[in-house]
Amino acid sequence: MNKVILLIGAGAILSACAGAPIEQEPIPYRATKTLHEKGTSNFTVRTYSTKGSYTEVKGVPCQFKADGFYADFVTPAVVVSPDMGPRTPVASLTCTYEGEKYFKIVQPINDTTTKIDQNASAAGAGAGLIGVIVTGISSSSQRARRDANLDVYGYPDIMAQFKGVKN
Repeated sequence: MNKVILLIGAGAILSACAGAPIEQEPIPYRATKTLHEKGTSNFTVRTYSTKGSYTEVKGVPCQFKADGFYADFVTPAVVVSPDMGPRTPVASLTCTYEGEKYFKIVQPINDTTTKIDQNASAAGAGAGLIGVIVTGISSSSQRARRDANLDVYGYPDIMAQFKGVKN
C-alpha cells in the first residue's frame, strides 16, 4: 500500500515538472560581436508561479544574455545558444512576471560529459554498491575515449519560479 502511494506521489510530481507543450519555434540567439562558435546547443526555459499552487505560466517575457550574444523570448521556449567550446561564457537570464523580476546567473555546461555521466548513472541505478562502482568505471572510460574537441557546450534547462508580486 505504501509503495502505491509513493508511486502515485512521484507520478504527480513528475507530471507537474513535465510542463506545457512548447508551441513556438526554437529561439535563435543574436550575435553582438564575432563569436567564432563551432556550432549551437539548445536549452529550455519554463516559468512557474508558486502563488497559490505550483503552475506553469505561459507568455512571460525573458532575455538570455552573455558576452557577445542575446535572445529575447516568451516562455515556455527552446533557446538556441552558440557552442564556443570551453570558451562558452557565463550568461544571465532575466524574466518579468506581474511586476516581479527573476534573475539568474547561468553557468555553461559541457553537454557531452553531462550526458555520459547521466547515461552511466542510469545504467547503474538500482544495482547497489556494485552499480555505483560500475557506473564510475563506465563514466571514466567513456570520458577518456571521447575526442574532447567534439564536446558540445551549452546551458542547462531553467525553471524560473515566481512567488507572487511583492508590495
